[in-house]
Amino acid sequence: MKSHHKRFLGLIASMVLVSFMAWTLAGGQIETSTEGMVATAHQLASDAGAEILAAGGNAVDAAVAAAFAITVVEPNASSLGGEGFMVLSLADGRDISIDYRSVAPGHITHEDDNDEPRYGAESTCVPGLVAGLALALEEYGTMTLAEVMAPAIRLARDGFPLDEVLKTRISDAYEWMSVDPVASAIYLPDGLIPEAGTILVQSDLANALELISLQGPSAFYRGEIALAIAEATEGFLSYSDMQRYAAVIRTPVLSEYRGYEIIGTPPNVAGVTVAEALNILDNFDLSGGGWSDPTSVHVIAEALKLASADRLPYVGDLDFFHVPLEGLLSEEYAAARAELIDLNAAMMPTNSVPAGDPYLYQPVAETVGYEVEPYSPSTTQLSILDKAGNAVSITQTISSFWGSRLMVPGYGFFINDELHNFNNFNPDNLTDVNVHEPFKRPRTVIAPTIVRDPEGEVFMVVGTPGAGYIPSTVVLTIVNVIDFGMTLEDAILTPKFCSRVSYKELRLEGGYPQETLDALSALGHTVKTYGELVSTFGGINAILVEDGVMTGVGSFRRDGGAAAP
Repeated sequence: MKSHHKRFLGLIASMVLVSFMAWTLAGGQIETSTEGMVATAHQLASDAGAEILAAGGNAVDAAVAAAFAITVVEPNASSLGGEGFMVLSLADGRDISIDYRSVAPGHITHEDDNDEPRYGAESTCVPGLVAGLALALEEYGTMTLAEVMAPAIRLARDGFPLDEVLKTRISDAYEWMSVDPVASAIYLPDGLIPEAGTILVQSDLANALELISLQGPSAFYRGEIALAIAEATEGFLSYSDMQRYAAVIRTPVLSEYRGYEIIGTPPNVAGVTVAEALNILDNFDLSGGGWSDPTSVHVIAEALKLASADRLPYVGDLDFFHVPLEGLLSEEYAAARAELIDLNAAMMPTNSVPAGDPYLYQPVAETVGYEVEPYSPSTTQLSILDKAGNAVSITQTISSFWGSRLMVPGYGFFINDELHNFNNFNPDNLTDVNVHEPFKRPRTVIAPTIVRDPEGEVFMVVGTPGAGYIPSTVVLTIVNVIDFGMTLEDAILTPKFCSRVSYKELRLEGGYPQETLDALSALGHTVKTYGELVSTFGGINAILVEDGVMTGVGSFRRDGGAAAP
């Protein structure tokens, strides 16, 4: 436990804490086991991972199996043409992160801006998913690619029943998909939106997966699939771009919260943002509050604003920019940022909350930038834990739903549209850390996370999709469990909110009591409410370990599933 002073939060005496709704849960969304656990955005992907655990594989083997399977059963959010980031906590004590973010094509320069088409070939980056999953398996797994990819190949070749979530995504895409002969041949048989329960067969994708399973990642980056990607993008992603790509093993971000160790992703993703927000919150005692207590909501929202303000100028691709991690993650810096939080008033307007100066805690030259980040909801989370204590947290994405909307003919997968996640070049701001550069990774907010308890054992494996909502949702889930003592189910089911400096308002999911909303407004927050269990607020797939029992929860907001061997 950190020793610095904590300011105690007073509850509003008239506040009545109400229970959130008892939503009906689908079978498989909650599982318990002592033998291992997999939680993903789709029951069949979780089953694929559990199948590998049952066959004697470790958590990494199961994670790779589930990650390939999710590209089959959730193709709108994950794809061979996508990317991701993985955090591992291994039973032998090693903590590792694998960066398989996409990279800009080699012809891009910092003067290229985001006026290119929002979708299509000129929105794409070089995909990293296949390289990252293959690297994880080679370095930390125990099985072959052919073994762990078998469930995904089977799902693609034999088909699976279309669920309501994917049916909705296809329906939403009908306008553009119906005029694309390649995509419509798979997803719109006879030109119609298929009904839920229809068996969706993806033979081209099965062939691509099988090719990779037999030839390894070289089939994707140096073989016929690489050539097909170059042809599909009309050279925007060149064959040489594909050959050059490599996933990278990086050191994860380590921090502490209430005596628990937080293992997160290094820049250019949002692990540092989650860690900084929790570091700031460690200066406050939240234990007397709760998920709907307005003072707790206020303090957490303010901490998230401050952490996101620091993300803008200081977090970029580590291969291109020095990130002041020591300063951003120091207890002293967090305490200084915490002093900016007024328990009686919100920092407004939200989008004018200033960044701090972590270089005061890390003596290196200062770099300042800015951010323009569009909404990119199409992401997925996988959480895996085996009985030996190996844990894996993965967030992977193709950026927008269906990515660039460009399917690779003959191979059945969409390419990402990650290029729009770079910032427009501004000649008045030459120090921006997120402008276009050749082979640079664009910044993102994904934050797969692992939490160890004070005894050093894996306690939580957690993460979520949700674009700009991701850091808030991850932080809230951790706080719900550690500070408010919730079960994992309750921690995920309770309404969520999103607070960040690029939004002008505090965005809250439906279900907060009116008294809470009124109190937040009185503190100066501009309150904006949404419906209940909205997928925009994330799709947490997580595992919690208590007394040796693993509880896995698949996303309630996106119809996920959990499975045990």
